[in-house]
Amino acid sequence: MPNAALIVHQVRVALYDVVYDVVSVVSDGAAHAVRGVFRQLNRHGASMTFHFQLIARRGGTCKPLFLALTGMLATAGPAHAAPHISGNAMAVSHRMIIIDAQGDSTMWGYQTSGGFTKSWQSPNNPPALLQAALQARFGAHVIVQNNGVPGATLIDRERGINGYGLPYSQWVTASPAHIVIVNFALNDADNHVKEPPAAFRAHLMRFIEESRGAGRIVVLEEPNPVDYAVNRTIVPQYVAVVDELAKHYGLALVRQYAAIGAMHDWRSLLIDGVHPTDALYRLKAERQREVIEPIVAKLID
Repeated sequence: MPNAALIVHQVRVALYDVVYDVVSVVSDGAAHAVRGVFRQLNRHGASMTFHFQLIARRGGTCKPLFLALTGMLATAGPAHAAPHISGNAMAVSHRMIIIDAQGDSTMWGYQTSGGFTKSWQSPNNPPALLQAALQARFGAHVIVQNNGVPGATLIDRERGINGYGLPYSQWVTASPAHIVIVNFALNDADNHVKEPPAAFRAHLMRFIEESRGAGRIVVLEEPNPVDYAVNRTIVPQYVAVVDELAKHYGLALVRQYAAIGAMHDWRSLLIDGVHPTDALYRLKAERQREVIEPIVAKLID
């Protein structure tokens, strides 16, 4: 039986575009409020949770309409659940395009100082920069959710442990995202004794197939190189798995590893030998944009 929270989540996802479409007819200001709330939730780590009471409070003169719509539809039967669309041709709302950025600390935007005694999330993390670039071209209805988790491996994401609340198979079913970017490999390589490249490959295949089965467009991303011994022999094996599966499944690929490693000063672009400085995060985000932007343009067209 489906988890009750998951059912509620799916209904909320289905309702979001309905509410947005209706208030757009009534008031452009109310539609702007919906987008504003969505961005605030994203900024404060709410990820895929939609709080319609907060949207109602931000709705101003349209508050009664918000409450009536959400109250009516939230109690409706299964006919209002989000439709399941197979393959990667998921129907796209003309109002919102959502990108789910999955990965480790280098996706999240982790930075440190004092020998890892202090740490923080850079405001110039790749998903934030990617969203800014996409919104500059397409408008505020393109949202990039930063769902990176520092220290995470792909196995953690699949199983829903060590920072994740749900196994990925349940997460992706509830996610409203149209595109998912996946950037793991570094922590997996650190754990290569327990998780050799063959195991990483099997889990990445499962991740891809679960994503595509739920109607998501999958984009694979290579990690950046790191400045310690494992980078010379182990990390390239995991990068090779990412590249091979991108070719095998015909997926878009954000190439980071060799391109960054070819820069004469790439080590100086790592704040601690592992995590990028803001300068490198900007470079990584730009390489993401080069791959993601044409996909978004195609979805909009």
